Amino acid sequence: MAYLLAINCGSSSIKGKLYHLPGSKEKPLNDAASLSVSNISSKGEKIKIKIQWKGEEGKDVNEEGEDGGDVECELAKCSGKDGTD
Repeated sequence: MAYLLAINCGSSSIKGKLYHLPGSKEKPLNDAASLSVSNISSKGEKIKIKIQWKGEEGKDVNEEGEDGGDVECELAKCSGKDGTD
């Protein structure tokens, strides 16, 4: 089965939908899963990752990661915007 992933990236979150691609152009797309990553670059807040599957295809995920402010610092190092070369 083929899928299509649509992603919307913002300054502090990423949202997305995973769709089943239909067998023909006349059929509509069917939701397979939705995802969200929030609190990116938010100091003092844990990054939250949530994936919700429709049906029995995958495993739902609801986790917290590192402090969002730490991500912003790491991204700055990668881009060279933290004052280092």
